[in-house]
Amino acid sequence: MPKIDVSYKDLCSLIGRKISPEQISDELLYAKSELDGVDGDILKIDIKDTNRPDLWSAEGIAREIRARYRPGMPKYAVKKSGMSVIVDGSVNNVRPFTACAIVKGIRITSSVMSQLLQLQEKVAGTFGRNRKEVAIGVYDLDKIKFPVTFKAMKPEDIRFVPLASRDKMSAFDIIKKHPKGKEFGHLLDGKGLCPVFADADEEILSVPPIINSNHSGNVNENTKNLFIECSGFDLRFLNTALNVMVAALSERGGMLYSVNVMYGKKNIATPDLTPKSFSITVDYVNKISGLGLPAKDMSKLLEKSLYAPKISGKQIDVLYPAYRQDIMHERDVIEDIIISYGFNNVKPDSPKLITKGKLTEKQAFIEKVTNIMTGAGFQEILSYTLTSADNLYAKMGTNGNAAEIENPVSANWSVLRTWLLPGLLEFLGKNQHIEYPHDIFETGTCVLLANTETRSRDIPKLAAAVSASTVNYEAISSTLDALFRNLGMKYILKACVHPSFIEGRTAEIIVGNKVIGYIGEIHPQVLNNWSLEKPVVAFEIGLEEIFQCVE
Repeated sequence: MPKIDVSYKDLCSLIGRKISPEQISDELLYAKSELDGVDGDILKIDIKDTNRPDLWSAEGIAREIRARYRPGMPKYAVKKSGMSVIVDGSVNNVRPFTACAIVKGIRITSSVMSQLLQLQEKVAGTFGRNRKEVAIGVYDLDKIKFPVTFKAMKPEDIRFVPLASRDKMSAFDIIKKHPKGKEFGHLLDGKGLCPVFADADEEILSVPPIINSNHSGNVNENTKNLFIECSGFDLRFLNTALNVMVAALSERGGMLYSVNVMYGKKNIATPDLTPKSFSITVDYVNKISGLGLPAKDMSKLLEKSLYAPKISGKQIDVLYPAYRQDIMHERDVIEDIIISYGFNNVKPDSPKLITKGKLTEKQAFIEKVTNIMTGAGFQEILSYTLTSADNLYAKMGTNGNAAEIENPVSANWSVLRTWLLPGLLEFLGKNQHIEYPHDIFETGTCVLLANTETRSRDIPKLAAAVSASTVNYEAISSTLDALFRNLGMKYILKACVHPSFIEGRTAEIIVGNKVIGYIGEIHPQVLNNWSLEKPVVAFEIGLEEIFQCVE
């Protein structure tokens, strides 16, 4: 979770009233944060939400706390600057997108500078996946001649003085020798070209995602006007990051101006701080929260969470700030209602019936399967339910559809897994330094698309794999046989073709005339895709189908 340092005096100034550290400790709960410690004037704050980059600064926290005293959605005026950034086609295969803004009339004190740098680092590091998805550059506007061009050049042809340096260096030397180049140069591996921002005088502003120039990127207390750019691969992430940055500077009195970003004949004005919209139903809010509130009370609580609500019968239509990207379901809004209501104000209900807790029959069955596998000498692993489509399908040589995250932080965590075997192969790939053989298994939930309210359904599966210098089909088929014998069930193996397995060494696993999984030797190409040097045999079965047969 993000941790930030904030000046107590600066925070009170932003809130607009002096609040004791003790009271701030309580009110930080409204900003999904906790006070971790106090060091003189510095408050150390632990933020509990990785989906709310707008909270990762003194400005964001003050905005949430101030709303408890002055409710209502913040409004941001964005004027046209008349400035343009031209996106050259040469960046298409390097770092194709950018979103930009201008902020004028900002008074940069030591507190403003520390928060600006901290927010830039946290947004690019956490939300931006360590600059892979989002890199942010902040510049002294008055040292830039527009229009600015975002283009790609050969590293040896790029020469400028990097930030906090005195001598000119080529981009090639920066990547090889400069500390920031060593840290982030890998993000440009295999590209051949480096993306650069250059002004109308061909003055290099930066090589994203590595470093700014010392000429225009040296922002200090003498700087009055700022140019901000975010670069990456998905405009949704870039717009969110930019909106977070400029909204924070607006809290400091900065005047916001849009930049015309030109993609050939297509022009996009950024930042776009137009409020977003959503709708909730009163009955559903009360069903989930248990609060039993009328719509009017919900509306007041929403205003304290920086929404602009409008009651329409049993429905409440809301507007919310453009810097938020975490509202995907009614429950996200309900969470904010409960936060404004106060978790400590929620009265617990005593259960009306005295019941004894126990495992469901299905969960007891899954535990029995787990015990059988561990008894067979296999080590249980736990992998993430979130993964990537590349892991699920491309690396496995298959095709398919998975439930996708609407606003993923990274493409690496963008879909919900539909089967377990890719997770086992990823685990084997990361543990090749451990002594062989590797006998591993996992029982876990997979998510399949379905015609339900959530358009998906959860199903339990079991996957097992064996990897060693010499391993064959019998090494895994004997384990499958032991599993079914211990479950007291019969099964049939029928030869088949599956792209993840070697043809002629693959079989369907059939129970009750229904195919419930596959077993075989992993295909060499799949092993190469996972950088596995030793052969692997594996099986995967659906536990839902087996449980139904047991019943």
